[in-house]
Order: sequence, then structure tokens, then C-alpha cells
Amino acid sequence: MSLKNRLYTVNIFIPMLMKRLITLLFLFFMLTGLFAQNSRSENRSSNQNRIHRNDGIQSGWLKVDNDESLGSNVPASGNENVSYNSTSEGIYVIISSGINKVKLYALTGQLLSNGDLTQGHYFTPTRRGIYFLKINNRTYKVICK
Repeated sequence: MSLKNRLYTVNIFIPMLMKRLITLLFLFFMLTGLFAQNSRSENRSSNQNRIHRNDGIQSGWLKVDNDESLGSNVPASGNENVSYNSTSEGIYVIISSGINKVKLYALTGQLLSNGDLTQGHYFTPTRRGIYFLKINNRTYKVICK
């Protein structure tokens, strides 16, 4: 290969390689920024009377201190000691007795919250959408409007 052909090849190869490298770096930074935005959780609670204890956190589930009415609770069929309720702010799970494995999945299958919850009222903030609530070995579709 002559010197002229080598220089021509190098002059074409290096700019093409740099262009691909810059494109990959741009995509990498865009994706990491997008994931960083989605991983931030917001507490959008409009109810100022509700108090959450930070020491009651069970992998995304907050234990609610007071026992005020949470609206109409849906009994979890097959799990007699558990009921749940969805609001525009999030999902409430009410455990009347025992230890229950509770997991919340997004529609995409991503695990959002999980924990071994004991007796009490628990809350996890969500956005509007469809979620799957798995309590012990049963799964329920929950719609947050």
C-alpha cells in the first residue's frame, strides 16, 4: 500500500471513528440523565394531616401513623387479613394481622416497592397508571387515577 493510500485511509477512518464515539457519548449521557430523572421519587401528598414515620420504611412502603379513613378498601381475595386502596397520591395497604410479603410492580414489570409488612397501614407514592400488587402469592391489578 502506498503512502498516499495510507494517508487517505487514515484521513477517512479517524473522522468517522470520532463521529461514532461522539454519538455514543451523547446517547450515553442522554440515557443516564433520563434514568436519573425517573429514579427521583416525589412526595406529592396534598393531605397535610397525614404523618409518615421514616423508621417505618420497608423498601418503599411507608407506615402511616394515624388510622383515619382511607376511603373504600378492597379486600385482597385469598388474603383475608389484607386490603388495599388506590388514590391519586399512591397505594395504601392495610394489614390486619400476620407478616405478609407485599411487592408493587409497574406495568413494565419493574419492581417499585417490596417488603415483609406486619400489622398496620402502609403507603407508597405512585403516579397515575396501572400497577400490579403482589401480596404473598396472589397478584392484583391496581389502577391509580
